[in-house]
Amino acid sequence: MKGAVFKYRGLIWGIFAAAILACPVDFSKWRFFAAIPILAAGQSLRFWAAGVIPKYRTLELDAPQLVTWGPYAWIRNPLYAGNGIMGMGWALMVGWLWAASFAVLYLALYLFTIIPYEEEFLISRFGVEYEEYKKTTPSLIPTFRDFRKRAERSARCFDLKKSWFMERHSLRMNSAVTALVLARLYFS
Repeated sequence: MKGAVFKYRGLIWGIFAAAILACPVDFSKWRFFAAIPILAAGQSLRFWAAGVIPKYRTLELDAPQLVTWGPYAWIRNPLYAGNGIMGMGWALMVGWLWAASFAVLYLALYLFTIIPYEEEFLISRFGVEYEEYKKTTPSLIPTFRDFRKRAERSARCFDLKKSWFMERHSLRMNSAVTALVLARLYFS
């Protein structure tokens, strides 16, 4: 079950986005414009994370190395944190009920399914090294404990070309959903 959820995690968000557009609770210009910086923050976090890992757009779990620098120095799952931030932005755009629904779906999908599935794999692949990383680095919400050490690790190895290549799909989707919400806001 967890493997199937991992494999089709992008499709699940596509269905959620379609439901948001098809069944909005209420649109508000204020919420729309308040959500834009939230979307940009989530996309920026994903962009940063994509520029420091070897690859991630796969249907099967794989990790050629354990990445503990860049945003991974602060949280173990920056791509998923970015998804959560962007999802809250879209949900906020279309209504508080959708924001609450998104939060429940996000928690169920990531915290109880995808992240545990990935962690089982990472423990089997990297053993004690991953266990130590897991003990010292939070999953989704950063702490500022060991600030200097984390800041030094976060400055290491960012590849802008790779980040753009890996995240262009996410950026297109982010822009498309935002444009559709805007169209729905102004033309419904």
